Amino acid sequence: MKFSSVTERIAGDSVDVWDVHYRGMARLEAGEDIILLSVGQETDEQTPPLIVDAAVDSLRQGRHHYSAVAGIPSLRAAIARRHRELTGQTVGADNCIVFAGAQNALFAVCQCVLDHGDEVILSEPYYTTYPATVTASGARLVGVPVTAENSFRIDPDAIAAAVTPRTRAIVLNSPNNPTGAVYTRAQFEAVVDLCLAKDIWLISDEVYQEILPATSRFSPASLERAAPVCITISSLSKSHRMTGWRMGWAVGPKELVGHLYNLSMCMSYGLPSFIQDAAVVALEKDRETAATVGAAMDERRRVFVDALAGTPGIGVFSAEGGMFVVLDIRELPVDGFAFADGLLDRHDVAVLPCDGFGASGAGLLRISLCAPAERLVVAAERIVEYVESIRAGPVKN
Repeated sequence: MKFSSVTERIAGDSVDVWDVHYRGMARLEAGEDIILLSVGQETDEQTPPLIVDAAVDSLRQGRHHYSAVAGIPSLRAAIARRHRELTGQTVGADNCIVFAGAQNALFAVCQCVLDHGDEVILSEPYYTTYPATVTASGARLVGVPVTAENSFRIDPDAIAAAVTPRTRAIVLNSPNNPTGAVYTRAQFEAVVDLCLAKDIWLISDEVYQEILPATSRFSPASLERAAPVCITISSLSKSHRMTGWRMGWAVGPKELVGHLYNLSMCMSYGLPSFIQDAAVVALEKDRETAATVGAAMDERRRVFVDALAGTPGIGVFSAEGGMFVVLDIRELPVDGFAFADGLLDRHDVAVLPCDGFGASGAGLLRISLCAPAERLVVAAERIVEYVESIRAGPVKN
């Protein structure tokens, strides 16, 4: 049977990199002692009881029927309030629409702002699902590499140089996945001005923003002039330990929200009311979890980087934000896929190769900081042992 061309656009290296994660998950669920560092969720933590209780109470009250397609009014209002607090941008509930996670929100936005033949600029390496999310619309991805020498931060001049008459959007993710880089106000200002001058959308993925200290945060939405071109994507997954709840949103111009509503009408027809009720409680009553998560990531980052410091043959890149560090194995005679496979098979540690994070991700691996500190130390010891075995002779997988 024949399949559509979209099936090719959503396949490729960005999908293949997850193989080692799923193999690690399967072995962990089978009872093996696997250290899972291949996904950005805290393996030792749960959603705060206040939020869980709100969902249970909502269910018991019968809140399990169809809901408003764009999100229940109280949740959209709560999202608008939180967005105003974080960015200062003047928005209301009608600037906000709810989706099943930030990933779903980004996909929907791309469907509504991109066409066949359009180009989308991303800083590279980028999160592994971005390529399929962008190209499913028929648009073409244009990667602009960042470097460790520049702390993996964007270069607005390089982004400007990549713009063509076909450029329709620029997607930025700060704090970045996988690098953890946090972009500066000056960098965002330059990109916003570029978007305004060239009639380009700026899509800002801010799912890790709230786990940063308040003094380190900056959103392009904070710039008043950005309102016509800026779309902010966020969620509760990282800030409130709610990865499996699938609760995210987009904030942008009202006309765009109207188009997103039409797409949601035929795609999901609303999200469960009990999850939305719990999300309202998370936004309005839980002001501690995000800071707790951020502090945990900072401590685990320090412990893990220290444990790998000085290991010959590898580099470790650590930035201020996010939930990951990046391991550079380009001096070793093995690629990212082979390294990740061997580390799991021989030492029971699952990490994610960055080969699917853009061409500049080759030879890099994303390592999650979401395991307890003591497990991260053990993982580091196993990584060192594996690196030493590679340097000692040919790798046989």
